[in-house]
Amino acid sequence: MSYTPAHLIAAASTRGDNTTAEIARRLGVPYVSAYRWLTGRNAPGPHALAAIERAYGVTAAEILVEENAA
Repeated sequence: MSYTPAHLIAAASTRGDNTTAEIARRLGVPYVSAYRWLTGRNAPGPHALAAIERAYGVTAAEILVEENAA
């Protein structure tokens, strides 16, 4: 599985959260954590994925995409 921040960014924008600070505040996480998720540097863990689903309605399955086994 790989992480892509595109779904999180789109869902946050739909809710009016257009800055890293707004996203961090809504999710109740440190700014640096939200920054790392939004830039793709790190993937959110299980608790963060649950917070993202509650806040934005984006499921872990949408955020964590299956890698093609070629």
